Amino acid sequence: MNRKIYLAIIIIIPFFLMACMNKNDKSSKIEQKEKAPKTLTEVSDGIDELLDSLDSIMEIVDLTESEFQTQQSNKGEKMEDESNNKSGNNSEEGKNQREGQENKGNHQSKKEKGTMTKDEALFLKWMEVDKKLEEIHESWNNYEVESIKKGVNTEKANEFKKNLNAFSIAVENRTMEDIVNIGSKTINFLAVYFDLYKDEIRGDLSRIKYSVYQSFIEGQRGNKDLAKELLTNAEDHISRIRQKIEKEEDKIKDLDKLSLSITDMRLALEDNNEKLLKIKRDIALNNIKSLEE
Repeated sequence: MNRKIYLAIIIIIPFFLMACMNKNDKSSKIEQKEKAPKTLTEVSDGIDELLDSLDSIMEIVDLTESEFQTQQSNKGEKMEDESNNKSGNNSEEGKNQREGQENKGNHQSKKEKGTMTKDEALFLKWMEVDKKLEEIHESWNNYEVESIKKGVNTEKANEFKKNLNAFSIAVENRTMEDIVNIGSKTINFLAVYFDLYKDEIRGDLSRIKYSVYQSFIEGQRGNKDLAKELLTNAEDHISRIRQKIEKEEDKIKDLDKLSLSITDMRLALEDNNEKLLKIKRDIALNNIKSLEE
């Protein structure tokens, strides 16, 4: 009897091990997805960051010199208050330390007020933009060899490179609308590279991003019909993404938020209010970023 059990165990064990191995193989296949390399995502993220930085530049541009100085003064006072809070609000030692530094702090803040002019602040902001542009070109150079190995379409590759160069010239010329316009087109042409990776959704997200930026530009120009058409195109790409992430619940929720924000942006076009349209644009762009993470 014991011998029969022993033989049965010997026969069963190999089958059990094979079943476990097959299960592990299947799970590993499910987990392995073909995604874009970091060098490519750095190009896309760099362009996004550069375009985002334009908002802070425009905020400064729209201020008078006195308004800028007041804003800087308020920021300095806020930072000083936060620093004091961190030094220990409830301790006696913290109170004595603050009292001892108060006169010195007041003297320094008065001395520092107005030390940076609006033009100087803009100069520094543009220096940051120029630095970011260099990083984009470096990231592109790091990725380009990979794109050739993946068999990217030569014509599409040339279109992207031409747009990247035009984007760089727009940055050099400091022309805000051209930077956003050509920058969004560069993002659109970048989509073909993400399409080289079968499980990647950032190709369609790049096209949606392009539609959002271009819709905002056309809305500013009063071209409502064209602006709405661009957002309709974005919905088509949302449908394509949905098919790829249908089993990822968190991503589906983010995609639904994106879809709703596109609808809200379309409605905002009817109000002819640039500030409102920008708010809706930024919400849509933030939802795209959530899906890219």
